[in-house]
Amino acid sequence: MNQPDGQLTTVPPDTGADRPADLRFADVSSALPILPGYEMLNELGRGGMGVVYRARELRLNRLVALKMILAGVHAGPDDLARFRREAEALARLAHPHIVTVHAIDEHEGRPYFSLEYCSGGTLAEHLSTLSARQSAEMLEKLARAMHDAHSQGVIHRDLKPVNVLMTADGTPKITDFGLARKLDEAGQTRTGSVMGTPSYMAPEQASGSKVLTPSVDVYSLGAILYECLTGRPPFQAATTVETVLQVLHEDPVAPREINPAIPRDLEAICLKCLEKSPKQRYANAQSLADDLRRFLDGEPISVQQNGLLGQLAGAMERVQLQEKFAAYGALLLCLAPVMFLPEVIVTLALCYDWPISAVGAAQYGRMTAFLLVLGAYRKWHWMPNGPIERQLWAVWGGYLVSCLAAGISVRLSLGFIATGVEKHIYPYFALLTALAFFAMSANFWGYCAVIGLGWALLSWVMVVDSLWAPLEFGTAWGIVLVLLGLRLRQLGKTRASP
Repeated sequence: MNQPDGQLTTVPPDTGADRPADLRFADVSSALPILPGYEMLNELGRGGMGVVYRARELRLNRLVALKMILAGVHAGPDDLARFRREAEALARLAHPHIVTVHAIDEHEGRPYFSLEYCSGGTLAEHLSTLSARQSAEMLEKLARAMHDAHSQGVIHRDLKPVNVLMTADGTPKITDFGLARKLDEAGQTRTGSVMGTPSYMAPEQASGSKVLTPSVDVYSLGAILYECLTGRPPFQAATTVETVLQVLHEDPVAPREINPAIPRDLEAICLKCLEKSPKQRYANAQSLADDLRRFLDGEPISVQQNGLLGQLAGAMERVQLQEKFAAYGALLLCLAPVMFLPEVIVTLALCYDWPISAVGAAQYGRMTAFLLVLGAYRKWHWMPNGPIERQLWAVWGGYLVSCLAAGISVRLSLGFIATGVEKHIYPYFALLTALAFFAMSANFWGYCAVIGLGWALLSWVMVVDSLWAPLEFGTAWGIVLVLLGLRLRQLGKTRASP
C-alpha cells in the first residue's frame, strides 16, 4: 500500500504573542528557503510530497501560505506532475470555502504556489468545541464547496479534518488537493494503488478501485461529520491495514450509541454518507448540503428513518427557528409563576367558598402581571417582528381569544356568577391549550406534540375531579414554561459558544 500523498504534519502556528512587535513574525532559521518576492517566516507543516511555509508577500505586504515540492530539484516526473495537478485544481476553483490560489510559479527548477493564509488552525483543532448544530452548519458549507469543485470536474479524494483550514473568524476552507483528480482523469490511478487517509476514505477508494466518482468525497464528508459528532472517525484501528479492513467490511458504530444527545436526523444523514455502496449514498454533495439545511431549518430530511418509531422520534426532535426564539427563555421562566400563583388562589376560593370577587381578582391580576412582564421584556413594543413572530402571535393570540370565548360560553350556560362555575371551565382551557401546542409542533418544535397530548389527557382528569382543576391547570403551565424556558436558555448558550 502506498503511503498517502500530500498529507501534511502540521506544526502549531507560532503566534509570537510573547515576542516584541518587530520580531513577532520572525522565525530565523537557516533551513528556510529563499524565494524572491517573499519573506519566509516559518514552516507550517510537511508531508510526503510537499512542505508549507508561512511567508509575507513583499509586493502586497500580506501573509500567504507557500507550498513547495519537498524533493526540490530532485523531484521525479510523477511528483512534479502531482504537484502541478494540485496547483491547477486549486486554480480552477473559486469558492468562499476553498482556499484561494494567489500565484503558481517555480524558482530554480523548484515549483511552488502561493495560497491564502488561514490563521485559525485546522478543523481537527476545533472538533471538541462544536455542537451538533454547529457541526451541521460546518458540513453544509463544506458540502456546497465540494459540489462546486465536482461541477468543475475535480475530486478531492483526501477530505479530512486536518485538510479543512479555519480563518480567524471561523470560516472553513478546504485545502490540500494533492490527491485531487479531474473527473476525466480519475481512471489514471493504477489498480491496487490506495491513495488517501484510511479513516476517511470510501470503501471503493480503500480497495484501490481504478474508477472513482464524486461519491468518495461525499463519504469523506460523512466521516468528518461523524468525527465532529462523536469525537472519533468512523473507523480507526491500531494499524493502517486493520483500518482499511474495517472500512471495507464493517459498519460504523451508530453515532447515537456513542453520544445519545445527537439528533436522530443528523445521525441518519451521517450514516447515509457512510454507506458502503456509492449508489446508497447521497447522489451528490449538493443533496447532502440540502439535507443538512433541512435539518437546520427543522424540516423533514430526505433520509428514510428505520421503522415507524424511528420516524416519529426523528419528527419530534426537529426544531424550527430555534435560534430566533433562544432569547425567549428568560421570558418564559418569568411567566411560570404568573401562570401558577393565581390558580392557587382560585383553588382556595373554590375549596373555602370565597366570594367570586376573589376569583376575579386572581384572574385579572394574572392578566395584568402577564402584560407587564411581556411588555417590559419587549420594551413595550407589541407588534410582532417579522413573519416568524407573526406565526407565534397567531397561535397564542387565537388561543387567548378562544379561552375567553369558552369561559363566557360556560358562564352563560351555567350561570354567570354562580358559585363553583369556574371549575367547569378548566377542561375546555386544557383542550384549547393542547390544540395550541399541537399547532406549535408543526412549526416550531416536534416535542410540542407530546406537551399537547399531555394537556389533552389532563382535560379528562379535570372532568373526573373538577375541584382541583384550577391547581392542575396552573401547575401544568408552570412546569411547561420552566421546561421550555430552560431549553431555550440552553439553546442561547449553545448559539453563543465559539
